Amino acid sequence: MPVLIVEGKRYRVGDLAGEEPFLNIPVDEQNVGLEVLRQSSGQPTTVFVRAGSRVISVSVQRHDDQHVYLVEVNGKPLTVTFDEDSWSAGSGETTVTDGPALVNSPMAGKIAAIKTAVDLKVEEGQSLMILEAMKMQNEIASTKTGVVKELYVKQGDLVKAGDRLCLIG
Repeated sequence: MPVLIVEGKRYRVGDLAGEEPFLNIPVDEQNVGLEVLRQSSGQPTTVFVRAGSRVISVSVQRHDDQHVYLVEVNGKPLTVTFDEDSWSAGSGETTVTDGPALVNSPMAGKIAAIKTAVDLKVEEGQSLMILEAMKMQNEIASTKTGVVKELYVKQGDLVKAGDRLCLIG
């Protein structure tokens, strides 16, 4: 699964599913629903999408480097890079990673529920906690099979995108 690096934060992104205007995209083991409202044909390409109750404009322009894009989200400039090492050969197989895996928050929100505890065994894809963001309940899933070594949050905590949530060893 490819990894996008946005302002230093890593996001595992899957293939788009659905048909326009309603699309789903897996981001860090969660499905994000989007409704495409309008798309420009100029350069840079600008797409207006609805995610939940928010309308977002996204402008994308390829940089000289073929894996770097200049992106504006609601007018805020971002640099987005594809992590080539994370591309699989299209086999769809899960990449096995040795060592601990840090699970970070994909977005700002409130920890609505914790579904695991320190020293519990978890499977890859298993729900670890629920993050409430923009009035939506988002499951945070384990990125690997292992044992929960540390929990950095508790129910009710407010987190920002990129904040560490737990460590899987």
